[in-house]
Amino acid sequence: MAMLKITAGEFRDNPQRYLDQVDAGEELMLQRSGGKQYLVIPADDVLADIPPEYILEPDEDLERAISFDEFRAGALAHIESLFRREQ
Repeated sequence: MAMLKITAGEFRDNPQRYLDQVDAGEELMLQRSGGKQYLVIPADDVLADIPPEYILEPDEDLERAISFDEFRAGALAHIESLFRREQ
């Protein structure tokens, strides 16, 4: 089976069609202007080759993470307290 070569624009216009072809076993190469090329393959094919010790699990840092709104509120409160001290 020959590799299907398409432009990035062709892929953008009809991604479902091309992804279905990849799922069916077709090899797909995206070509961009400037000569860059990208091979499109199912991620499962690549992930199967990664040793389990290299796959990270969420840890306590993720559980302690705060949202942007929480960060912003804390930063504004800190800035206001600094401003009051300077007066």
